[in-house]
Amino acid sequence: MNNKQLTDYLGELRSSGGAYQSKGLTLDSSGLNFTPEAVQRPCEAVKVKLAHYWVDVEKTRDATAVTPARYEYQYSLIEAASSYKAGPKDGRVPDTAPPGGNGCQGTVSVAYLGDDIPVESLPYDLELTGTTAPVPVEVHEDGVLSAIYISPVDVESC
Repeated sequence: MNNKQLTDYLGELRSSGGAYQSKGLTLDSSGLNFTPEAVQRPCEAVKVKLAHYWVDVEKTRDATAVTPARYEYQYSLIEAASSYKAGPKDGRVPDTAPPGGNGCQGTVSVAYLGDDIPVESLPYDLELTGTTAPVPVEVHEDGVLSAIYISPVDVESC
């Protein structure tokens, strides 16, 4: 299979967990998780790339009685993408947990196939405040399987 076919196949894999429209290959705060339904399971391990980016947040305007605070952010690659094998058996792929956010830095992690993801393809509509739990995000680039955002620990003080 070429990368497009493999991306489509993995994107359509449903989870054995039974949740509506849940995916068989996901990225969460613990890393890559591979739990596809038995009827669609691949016969061999699938090689998946994983990249992590810092989200450097800066407050550009303080909140007032009339307007909320304004923040801007930019991305920087944490390290070159690494390849991992997922499957064919269920389970979490070791050593794939994304780095957590800190101070004024959050992270975006992307699981994908094929060419590396350019920074310009990362989302620029992140919800910077309100949660510290990992949030799924959309990365519009060929080969993307899953992506999550982990916000900075204390974005209000940035």
